[in-house]
Amino acid sequence: MGNQISISTSEKIFFLRNFLQQISHISFSFSKLNQNYPVDTLSEDQGKEIIKAYKNLLSQAEKIIEDYKK
Repeated sequence: MGNQISISTSEKIFFLRNFLQQISHISFSFSKLNQNYPVDTLSEDQGKEIIKAYKNLLSQAEKIIEDYKK
């Protein structure tokens, strides 16, 4: 086996990577929303929808962080 990492270390890496991939997905979604809906071009209704979308992304991130802390 030599230089290979242990099963325990591999599990920890995959566990952490999963959380970071979820955060990355949220970041990508945020970036796409910003790209597709620039703030200076939004109508009032679109602005309210973007606020809902941002809050949803924040809730998702909060849940991921809570799950990580367990």
